Amino acid sequence: MALDIERVVTYPTESDEWIKTVIIGGLLTLLSILVVPAFFVYGYVVRALRAGIHDEEPPVFDEWGAMFKEGLVAFVVIIVYQLIPLVLMAVTVGGSVMALASGSEAGAGIGLVGLLGGFAISLLLALVFGYVGLVGLANYAHTGRVGAAFDLDVIRKASLDSAYAVPWLYGVAVMFGAAAAASILGIVPIIGAIAGVFVTFYGQIAAAWVWGRGFGDAMGIAPDGPSGETGGGGDSFETTASEGVGEEADTPDDASPETATDDDSQTP
Repeated sequence: MALDIERVVTYPTESDEWIKTVIIGGLLTLLSILVVPAFFVYGYVVRALRAGIHDEEPPVFDEWGAMFKEGLVAFVVIIVYQLIPLVLMAVTVGGSVMALASGSEAGAGIGLVGLLGGFAISLLLALVFGYVGLVGLANYAHTGRVGAAFDLDVIRKASLDSAYAVPWLYGVAVMFGAAAAASILGIVPIIGAIAGVFVTFYGQIAAAWVWGRGFGDAMGIAPDGPSGETGGGGDSFETTASEGVGEEADTPDDASPETATDDDSQTP
């Protein structure tokens, strides 16, 4: 399935208030160290997922109470899905540190291998659970029910569908691109680092939208936005070409445009 990369990258600008949205989102991200602002960022991501599912324009920051509630739920859902990788990392790191602290060469070797191996396995599991966890979060955004985030049938169906897998990869690529741009801006002391936060939030909007759109396509949810209006059938970012195919129509022998000659009027 071919994706319209240009629309994915420029999606956040489809709102007339996109600059205001990015500024608010960036400020909340900067203030996330205070914990509470982070829930509003999570809440916005849920709305962006929902906008992707229904192919609507980028959401804005309003109805703050509802946004905070959805952000809190999103945070809990993410923690639940990442619980196994977090526990595994804690166990492997803790055991490796104890082995390194033993002072023996064997303990140091075992500790180093355990530390590196634990990090690698934990990272892989975090990626896998992040992939399926995003399906759960999108299902919550779609239904509004917390239990929907753990619907195994939906998770299995969407996770194994390329209609979701491919957009997921594109969303990850967008996030990496935004992170790379933020790193370049970070070369400039203070101001560059702050600007990078806003660039990263912009990337989050685009990534959440394409993830939501992929989930919607995998689940067969018809878009309500531009794609639905134009008969896109859910392929809002799929590039398609329509070709007209002419069909030949058989002309009956007795349907000649010429006037038939009356045989009776002719001389034998």
